[in-house]
Amino acid sequence: MREKVAAAREDEKIRLEIIKSFEPLIKKCFKYYVKDLNYFNDAMQEGYLIVLMCIYNYDFNKEYPFEGYVKSSVIYGIKNFARKIKYNVSLDEPINEDEGCLYDVIESDLDVEGEFEHRDNIKNLKAALNKLSEKQRGVIDEIYFKNKNMREICKNRRCHYMTVEKLKERAIKVLREQLG
Repeated sequence: MREKVAAAREDEKIRLEIIKSFEPLIKKCFKYYVKDLNYFNDAMQEGYLIVLMCIYNYDFNKEYPFEGYVKSSVIYGIKNFARKIKYNVSLDEPINEDEGCLYDVIESDLDVEGEFEHRDNIKNLKAALNKLSEKQRGVIDEIYFKNKNMREICKNRRCHYMTVEKLKERAIKVLREQLG
């Protein structure tokens, strides 16, 4: 068998021959571990791929026979495949004739339309903030984003309270015009 495996690395016909010879093992593993006929073709393809990988990954220097290497690889590979599909549930899968599909029954607090609207509002706000002067933007940033009070801003900028108040009022007026 070792000579056949070595030749299979070069010849496609021999590779197919080896893969076909392990088809009963793949089907038996499917029967034991997967059981759902909807996944038969996928499991078979997974098994074929495992055998093909075994052909290329087999180490001829080891005493372990090729058949045993393929058998253990296929068993563990199909087990892993079965584990993956065990949690694979489609939301479009019908529950029963009365209730429709799983997607219709699941309650959600997520408001997709509201989320898009919120993101749109944020984009518009950013665009409107960019239209403010540097001083106006700075005052709005400190008041609304950094939660500073007017006295702190006046002290840091070393200016009169009314100057900051007027900057804030003009900035809010521009933002209202921009945002509608």
